[in-house]
Amino acid sequence: MKVLLIGWDAADWKIIHGLIDANKMPNMATFVEEGVIGNLATIYPELSPMLWTSIATGKRPFKHGILGFTEPGPHGIGIQPISNMSRKTKAIWNILSQEGKKCNIVGWWPSHPAEPINGAMVSDHYQRAVSPYGKPWPMRVGTVYPERLMKNLANLRFHPQDLDVGLILNFVPRLAEIDQEKDNRIENLAKVIADCTTINRAATALMSHEPWDLTAVYYDAIDHFCHGFMNYHPPRLSWIDEKDYELYKQVVESGYIYHDLLLGTLLEKTDEDTTVIIISDHGFHSDHLRPLHIPSEPAGPAVQHRPYGIFAVKGPGIKRDEIIYGASLLDICPTLLMLFGLPVGQDMDGKPLINIFSDPPKIQIVPSWDEIRGEDGRHPPDKRIDPVEAREALQQLIALGYIERPAENMEKAVEETVRELRYNLAHSYMDAGRHSDAVQTLKELFEKWPDEYRFGIQLVTCYQALDKVKEARSILEELFARKERNATDAAKELKEFKEINKDKEFKDYSEEEQNRLHKLSEQASINPHSMHYLMGALLFEEGDEKKALEHLKKAEKADRTQPGLYIKLGDIYLKIDHLVDAERNYRKALKLDDENPEAHLGLARCYLRAKSNMKAVESALASLGLKYHNPRGHFLLGIALHRSGKVLQAVDALKVAVSQNPLYAEAYERLAYILENRLKDKAGAERHRQLAGQARQRAKAFRKGEIAAPIEKEEAVKTSLTSDQVAHYFSNNEMVDETPGSPAVGETVIIVSGLPRSGTSMMMQMLAYGGISPLTDNIREKDEDNPKGYYEYEKAKRLDRDGSWLSEAKGKAVKVVAQLLSYLPGIPELDYRVIFMERDIREVLASQKSMLKRQDRQGAKLSEDRLHAVFADQLKQAKALLSVRNIPALFVDYNSTIKHPEETAARVAAFLGRSLDDKKMCEAVVPALKRQSSIYEETRGKIASRQCKTIFT
Repeated sequence: MKVLLIGWDAADWKIIHGLIDANKMPNMATFVEEGVIGNLATIYPELSPMLWTSIATGKRPFKHGILGFTEPGPHGIGIQPISNMSRKTKAIWNILSQEGKKCNIVGWWPSHPAEPINGAMVSDHYQRAVSPYGKPWPMRVGTVYPERLMKNLANLRFHPQDLDVGLILNFVPRLAEIDQEKDNRIENLAKVIADCTTINRAATALMSHEPWDLTAVYYDAIDHFCHGFMNYHPPRLSWIDEKDYELYKQVVESGYIYHDLLLGTLLEKTDEDTTVIIISDHGFHSDHLRPLHIPSEPAGPAVQHRPYGIFAVKGPGIKRDEIIYGASLLDICPTLLMLFGLPVGQDMDGKPLINIFSDPPKIQIVPSWDEIRGEDGRHPPDKRIDPVEAREALQQLIALGYIERPAENMEKAVEETVRELRYNLAHSYMDAGRHSDAVQTLKELFEKWPDEYRFGIQLVTCYQALDKVKEARSILEELFARKERNATDAAKELKEFKEINKDKEFKDYSEEEQNRLHKLSEQASINPHSMHYLMGALLFEEGDEKKALEHLKKAEKADRTQPGLYIKLGDIYLKIDHLVDAERNYRKALKLDDENPEAHLGLARCYLRAKSNMKAVESALASLGLKYHNPRGHFLLGIALHRSGKVLQAVDALKVAVSQNPLYAEAYERLAYILENRLKDKAGAERHRQLAGQARQRAKAFRKGEIAAPIEKEEAVKTSLTSDQVAHYFSNNEMVDETPGSPAVGETVIIVSGLPRSGTSMMMQMLAYGGISPLTDNIREKDEDNPKGYYEYEKAKRLDRDGSWLSEAKGKAVKVVAQLLSYLPGIPELDYRVIFMERDIREVLASQKSMLKRQDRQGAKLSEDRLHAVFADQLKQAKALLSVRNIPALFVDYNSTIKHPEETAARVAAFLGRSLDDKKMCEAVVPALKRQSSIYEETRGKIASRQCKTIFT
């Protein structure tokens, strides 16, 4: 089995479908008929090196480390294009390499310097013509691996001046009318065509002459065609010169047609056993949403991007002529792993798109591929660098006097590069809903660069998300005041500048004067739409709907082309029960952008309020089809389905909501209501009420910054929708009297887990006293540390090698340490429920240390801080795994159990849905309390010991 992965940067279905209908992309037309297609949702910020690395790793930028277009050079001196040296995690080709698979990787961004993988890598520096025509064109060291391929691949490169004029005429038929001495657009166009031609020649050559299991080839040409020429694409925009429009209106369309021809050459190198995937990282606005102005900031051109790229796949075992909804670019790497029969990394943010398969394979999971050793083809650790760390290391050396401070202009360039990397990092955290992680970085950026208003605006957004409205208002008022002062000063300077140069025409200005005029004009202008919109949004958060409407209506007068404005207006009207006005504004947003998920979700809320439940279902599904990872959308869908009598479908939707957002208390409560009143599952209902309470407490602590943002995970089997699943939500189902598919209590495997010395033995004793048989062989005898015994089962300690014994644990309780939970086999006849013991890791380490000392054993050769970090990370992975596999888990605090054993006993009984002897369960806690007093004496001193003893009196 082989996989061919084709990346077309910025490719968009809006243009492709039109060209297919016009019979201008025949290869793509056949491809679509034979496989599965759909939108591929992007992530933010929409910067290609970040996005294509997320595609290759399945992880967000704050995990993989690629954060922009440029980075500081070696040792933090100078600037260089972003390299793969900054990537902190394995890409798909590294994972496959260590599994013995051959990979050909061509042009991926960023992939320089080429990694020594199992196969061949051609870096993203390969195709660029760096010498004048006819001059030597050497390849940089590190452009190709292995080096034996360098000579042949060098000969395949295509110089722009090698292009046949007939090819250029396909893009610009009126080429003869262009004065190329004054207009360099043809030169730029030729470079783009030559680059993608070179990439294609390298890819087809490697596919023909080198063994491969995966070939991944990346083309950036469509993105360049679009940034350079999309404004000339039909229909003509009012502000576009008519002559330029007539000259360049075919460029974008011809770029797509050329890619279809290149696609044909790739497909010729495949056979019926090859799975072919075509993707793009984002789309590109090609209609009335094309922006008039590009922001003057490093990532400004991204405003032209549409949030949906393309996804198309065909091959053995893949459905035919099917549409998939809600796929994300984060899902590509996990899907590739599944295609090769390999497990998905638990630390990946995406999940496999199993809905593309006619017969979906079973999902396998490992905690992290980064922890699995092997010859993965990455650069040696001493060669990989973190650009921000390199910058900080430079500052340290300067401060110590070991090197001189770089020249002022270069130092500024490095500083601004690091600034953008940090800003992109913060933006990536925000996109993941981790606003608390972004706040400090944005505060520092805004304090140092207060005139970079984007830093302040994003900080306002974070504060609003964290319910810190007072802080948001303070920053916003500061932004407005600063903008007005700066605009006044700039207007004065602009007037003086024009007065001095009144006898000059713009064409006579020097480049420096032109830049100054542009900058002053921008600084002197105030965007009333943005200012009124931001203030209106803030007033809405503060609860002043009347004043919010006043500002938003002023924003509408200034600019009626922004869908987000009408969504916010709809939200306000919905809040004050003006349903007709709310629906009208959501529809205005959809008229501007018919693929806006928030506008569809707004309509779903309107229909729910109006009791039009099936319309609400349709609108919620339309939203989720565009953006699947949307907990609120699944929650609203669940409510609408419940009201429509589709109970089982409602449960499905609500379970996805809580799996995506573990802090979604309202979704837990709705599930509890359905379970108790419609499915007669009182135990399940109580469990979900408890989860709702825990979610509220954690959400409150999260907003205060006391805990980190939860890792949002999708259900592994429901990471996207297909038309069949959409139909499922509209199908009829009969009412049932009990939870469908729930196994009998006696068939459940009850697992007690946590870190060693976190109270797992105590919980096993509680269960045994309460009436649940423990699975234990008593090989490990009771001792001073556990006078009542360890309740261990030796086979459970070898779960990573053998899980066949688990059938013996049905209806019983067995102890499994947290680090082995990932090896629980996914066997349909085995149903798990996990009681997870939690205890302060410092206490755990103290208890472990005391136990090792008494047994005269040597522990890990790590500092306490490092061991603490390792255990914390292992716990995080274990909990995330339970969420992804949808294994019910009850988290029990050790110290709370000591203080209030009766509360824990009640929670455990409700969680297991069994009648247990609560009184005896509480008795099991007492011996554990007495033993722990010595630990408290050793680790917390006499005061802690006295506090411990008061519990018994």
